[in-house]
Amino acid sequence: MIVFPVANAIPARDIDKLCKETTDVPFCLKYLGTDPRIPAARDLTDVLLIAITQSKMQVDDATTHIDRVRRKFNGPHGRRRIEVCKTNYGIASARFHTAWELGLQKSFWDVEKLARIGTNAVIDCENVWRRDGPIQTSPLTFYNMNVFKLSGIILLIFNKLVT
Repeated sequence: MIVFPVANAIPARDIDKLCKETTDVPFCLKYLGTDPRIPAARDLTDVLLIAITQSKMQVDDATTHIDRVRRKFNGPHGRRRIEVCKTNYGIASARFHTAWELGLQKSFWDVEKLARIGTNAVIDCENVWRRDGPIQTSPLTFYNMNVFKLSGIILLIFNKLVT
């Protein structure tokens, strides 16, 4: 867990303003605006680290969910698809972890690249349920969409930090 000193914290109105620039304001306010670390965030770099951490938490929760639902997919397409998601979520987990570490070093271009790679792995997990065989409903859509939306927040913050 990230802990920041409360002195010189970023104002809550700035988080509200940031969320209003996203494509899903209620989502941003839920996942970022209510995060208990936000009141202690000093600047946008800290907010970026929190958004990356939220993404990593979604990835970790999805990995646990995969382990719970795996046995429901006993056909060849379902088994293959769940394995693709397991592999892709492993990739996403590693990329978001490294993005967080690089965020601490303010290596924002590397953060953006790794967050994009992690998000693309998750998007592929969603798409695999619609290709190479009969279409199936992904058991991971909730997590996939959360990571996708958090990626948009990460990219928004990245753009503010580098421009």
